Amino acid sequence: MKLDELYDRYGEKMYHYLALRLGSSEDAEDVLQDAFCRLAKYSVRWTLVRNPEAFVFKVLRNEANRHLARRIRQREDGQKYSEREIRPVFAIDNAADNSATVISQALSRLPDDQKEIIILKVFQDFTFKEVASVCGLSINTAASRYRYGIEKLRASLEGKV
Repeated sequence: MKLDELYDRYGEKMYHYLALRLGSSEDAEDVLQDAFCRLAKYSVRWTLVRNPEAFVFKVLRNEANRHLARRIRQREDGQKYSEREIRPVFAIDNAADNSATVISQALSRLPDDQKEIIILKVFQDFTFKEVASVCGLSINTAASRYRYGIEKLRASLEGKV
């Protein structure tokens, strides 16, 4: 599969996943470029790929994890990058802006493994089978992490939205 086809088919979904996962549109753009550079190296393997979307998101997930690991190493104060306050990265009307901010902050407070599953399931419309494939988990583990994450989000958002 050619890179321009990949971008046309998955580019927007990839960007939205990264923006939610990383909490920054600038970081999302940088990591998206890194992911496409890595995907360019896999041109020979495309004949072996059964599910191109899962493969693309697995590469994307790995690049996001590399980026987060670099950011953690660079931080002087030792705080985890994922615990920082994130700003909404999508253009939304002013009435919904406060709700989006509250949801983004609540999502950023989830453990990374639960946050990632929720992003893939809710915002990318992946099935649990696809989520499990991308994250290298069993379907049951993916479903459990989703359930626990949703419970924590619900508890965090009660009375705030």
